[in-house]
Amino acid sequence: MKISDFMGLRSSCLTVAAVGLAVVCATDAKAQTGSAVPVVVDLGGVLNADTDDTLAFTPDGDTVFFDRSIGVAKSVMISRRVKGRWTAPKVASFSGRWFDQNPVVSPDGSFLIFNSDRPTSRTGKPLVQTFFGKPNPGSNLWKVLRIGDRWGAPVWLGPAINDGAFIDSPSIVSDGSVYFLRVDRDAVHIFRSQLQAGKYLPAQRVAIGDPAITTHDPTVAPDESFIVFDYGKVKNGLGRLCIAFREGDHWSKPLDLGDEINRDIPWSPHLGPDHRTVFFTGATHSWSLSLAPWLRGGASRSPPAK
Repeated sequence: MKISDFMGLRSSCLTVAAVGLAVVCATDAKAQTGSAVPVVVDLGGVLNADTDDTLAFTPDGDTVFFDRSIGVAKSVMISRRVKGRWTAPKVASFSGRWFDQNPVVSPDGSFLIFNSDRPTSRTGKPLVQTFFGKPNPGSNLWKVLRIGDRWGAPVWLGPAINDGAFIDSPSIVSDGSVYFLRVDRDAVHIFRSQLQAGKYLPAQRVAIGDPAITTHDPTVAPDESFIVFDYGKVKNGLGRLCIAFREGDHWSKPLDLGDEINRDIPWSPHLGPDHRTVFFTGATHSWSLSLAPWLRGGASRSPPAK
């Protein structure tokens, strides 16, 4: 998939209707289906399916970040669970001015990363990328430290990761290294940058599946034992959700998660606090899915029977 195709699909896929999915509301970040059936997540009515996506929870499951579309703008929102109920979302302290989206929290909860079009130079001009011949908000990755019960100021992750105007969909592993999207030869693929001595090293493309097929929207287990991601391209969507397992120095062949999971055109998966549940955005709702049927057998297990 070319970068123009990818960006067009990402901006339009939420308008596509989906049918035949199980609709069971879940309000708990730790809720699991116990099967290969996705569950609708609305956090007790806090989420708006038309505007909200990319849920990311803190390790205790009591705080959630997500992005909300407000007209042509996007902001990172925050909600907290108090006495079993989710509070009305507010714009996060570090967001609200620029086109901010796709927050993800580190496994230990000490920081988060999100992507934004905010300026990276003294010109003060936001990042811009072009697809379908039109300018659109660009994206670079920014890091925010947790300081007690608040969040600090965003810090640009630097040129080793942010080497262009389209760097997207971060996933953080236990040692602080980051997986993300980058354009490679006019197509989108997953890359990884190792954190070493406090600095991010030059990113390497993640070799997974057929090198001719695009890979995007990764969420990676903290110990890097498995990865869930979108693979390839489908009509009106970004690809099909798959899982792959680490086997020594390489990734296993991707396993498709099945038609039931992929029917709502899923994208932007994030692992939940238990690291065994994945939350993802679809055309009609936000969803959760227990990965237990796949994690029990690793790469040797086929998708559960329909």
